[in-house]
Amino acid sequence: MTFNRQSTRCRSRPAAPLPVRIVDPQPETLIVRAEMVELARVSSWASEVAERLTLPRSTLFAIDLCFEEALSNIIRYGFPDQPETPGVCKDVRLAIARGTIAVTVTIEDHGLAFDPREVAAPAPPRTIGEATIGGLGIHLMRQFARDIAYQRLDGMNRLTLRFDIA
Repeated sequence: MTFNRQSTRCRSRPAAPLPVRIVDPQPETLIVRAEMVELARVSSWASEVAERLTLPRSTLFAIDLCFEEALSNIIRYGFPDQPETPGVCKDVRLAIARGTIAVTVTIEDHGLAFDPREVAAPAPPRTIGEATIGGLGIHLMRQFARDIAYQRLDGMNRLTLRFDIA
């Protein structure tokens, strides 16, 4: 998805996946609003797609976790000063494409530019008192995805993740 600055409409742009041989050239896609209520819908959709693509449960778990982390970050931080501003495209496009040895997932949004690869790994707490709740989402994404790529194109974030098919 890209946002046309001359108008208030969203228009689709195909995702550029990381190099991997795709079994089905047409990825499964879903467009949702950048709202917390959509998380359940995304999880259900990912489960249905995983079943159609005969993905192992471990791969589905990794994809679902990364979708939840990425989408919740987009919702919380991508549109901080534009909660319901007319003309702001708050659509998020999700895509899943199955290859022979890996699954490529793409997440596109029009929020503030953010490259998760630039976020430093969290320091492990030395004591229980130093431990905090939250702040590990990007770290978890790095642990579950084999590759992470990011692009900022025409005012749009494109996060591409690749997962091994166990």
